[in-house]
Amino acid sequence: MAARLPGDHPSKAIVASVNDYLAGRCIVLGVTASVSAYKSVDVARWLMRRGAKVIPVLTRPASELVTPMLFHWATGEKAVVDYTGEVEHILYSKDCDSMIVAPATLSTMAKIANGIVDNNVALTAISMLGEGKPVMVVPAMHQSMMNSPVYKTIVEKLEEQGVVILPPKVEEGVAKYPDVWTVARAAAALTARGRDLEGKQVLVTAGATREWIDPARFISNPSSGRMGIEVAVEAWARGADVYLVHGSTSHVLPHMVRRYEVDTTEDMAEAVDKILGQVEIDIAVAAAAPADYKPVKAMEKKMKSGITGLTLELEPTPKVIGVISGRTKTLVAFAAETVESSEELELAALEKLEKYNADIVVANVIGRKDVGFSSKDLEALLMWRSNGEIQKEYVGRIDKEILARIILDTALQLEGEK
Repeated sequence: MAARLPGDHPSKAIVASVNDYLAGRCIVLGVTASVSAYKSVDVARWLMRRGAKVIPVLTRPASELVTPMLFHWATGEKAVVDYTGEVEHILYSKDCDSMIVAPATLSTMAKIANGIVDNNVALTAISMLGEGKPVMVVPAMHQSMMNSPVYKTIVEKLEEQGVVILPPKVEEGVAKYPDVWTVARAAAALTARGRDLEGKQVLVTAGATREWIDPARFISNPSSGRMGIEVAVEAWARGADVYLVHGSTSHVLPHMVRRYEVDTTEDMAEAVDKILGQVEIDIAVAAAAPADYKPVKAMEKKMKSGITGLTLELEPTPKVIGVISGRTKTLVAFAAETVESSEELELAALEKLEKYNADIVVANVIGRKDVGFSSKDLEALLMWRSNGEIQKEYVGRIDKEILARIILDTALQLEGEK
């Protein structure tokens, strides 16, 4: 966590308080006149907690919905509503790393697409594009507007110009501002890496599967699905087409990727097999925690409680990673282990690497409350094959957000060697 320097705004105290994913980065946050504009305050704070400097730029109508003072309080940077002789749009486009327009009204999207610079958000976005900086737009409007030919034409124009569109979350006939986590997480990945996965097909598994004992009870594990979801959002923001096959999860699911919800391990294996049969996957990240065993016979009715001396006969479930092995250009496997040393973790990684002919293995420690399942952190060792040799790096305790970036960076590097 970066210490607040004397004279800094008090809000700067939160900078890098979660991790340093965005350390040294500057992000312009454009806010337009949607009723969901208040959510952008939380996006700004999320980005700051990962190390970013966030500069708020509001259209004048937006400033009447959410005051510039609130954004100043939240970011420690004065919110710009009217540009001055400081020529702020040029300054920001040169000094900052990216821009996110969230929420984006149809009017401002049209202005950016057609080069109309009569509001400062559109002017800044066009300046950023002129400097080759990433720009992400998060539309928010009534669904009838989103369904119009005009919207589709505007989106096509923006995408042709390199603007990333994070689609709204459509609910109750409204194209809503997505979950704050999704918006900020995608903006962070885009800022850090740009669109370096453009054109790649990425398959990710996430979460826990369930093997039913009876209609009320099942065998499972504490996986929240967060690791796989982090990889899925990271990959999408960096330009990949993402196929997310997930079991039970307790983390926010990204609405903008192709999602396949499954229940049992067999369901997950079948879903993965079907995708691999239809799509040429470049990178597969097997981050799910499928149950390894299931009851030989599930009971059709709920067992009565109070039964003593109950014996449950189990049999192995299909190995999901076995379905993937040999069918993708780059395979990333996970090995969750209860070990006492980094040497034991290394042996577990090597075994997984060889058994499934994986390209990368993320071996991580479980059995502790501070890391592993349902935690934001892993204690991990990365092992991979590079030019015929096995490489390894003990990354120690690491935030899953940062680990997702490292995994995809490594996978991309290995693809370049093949």
